[in-house]
Amino acid sequence: MKIAQLFKRLFHRKLSHQTRRYKGLYLPLARSNEGLSGDQEYVNSAVEQVDDLMQFCELKSNMHILDFGCGQGRLANGLLVRAPNIGCYYGIDTNEESINWCKRWIQRYHSNFSFIHVAAHNARYNPSVNSRPELPAKANSFDVAFLNSVFSHMLTDDVQFYLTQLHGVLRIGGIIYVTAFIEKDVPPVEENPVDYLGRKSTGALHRVRYEKSFFLGLVENAGFSLVSYINQKIERTKQTVVVARKIA
Repeated sequence: MKIAQLFKRLFHRKLSHQTRRYKGLYLPLARSNEGLSGDQEYVNSAVEQVDDLMQFCELKSNMHILDFGCGQGRLANGLLVRAPNIGCYYGIDTNEESINWCKRWIQRYHSNFSFIHVAAHNARYNPSVNSRPELPAKANSFDVAFLNSVFSHMLTDDVQFYLTQLHGVLRIGGIIYVTAFIEKDVPPVEENPVDYLGRKSTGALHRVRYEKSFFLGLVENAGFSLVSYINQKIERTKQTVVVARKIA
């Protein structure tokens, strides 16, 4: 590795552990979320999704939320704005640095928020790991599973595996809230489709696009019933929001 590249990586690693205060919240200085470098934009993006989630469930003191692919705790900060007294928030991510940041700046100050690192393979975010472990959560223990821009970086086998896992850890009647690249009249699944959304994709699994019927079929085959589907609801990324409920 060249000296300049090594210095850049070490500098980014150091920056990734740092934080700043914004309206009573701790926010990461170096952010993994595309297009959210501004503090207000960052927090608003989370609050908007929490508000959207509240259309489908009440975020009460007995609510248990699983944030699968929690990253640097963006949703957690949105919950701290809207529903800080939820019963349990459980964030999982394959990036150990992100989890360490969340433990230091969120979990440390909020006992109902927990974060855990899971060393799972992903060709984009964790290519050096070969395993695909089961979710470290008890069966039938969560009311909500939130997945923002997770399946947008996974191919079919992984999506099927994690849908089955999520079905297992959700209570009957629990919901999944998923954002993904989904369109009509396209191939069932494509990795980095050329000129999609007028944007260039770089590297493995940057944008994995699914055909609507095919993706919803995966959801239904895993034991979920569709509640809501809004194409390209997330304006910033043009991802579709799918909400589905676990059935017996």
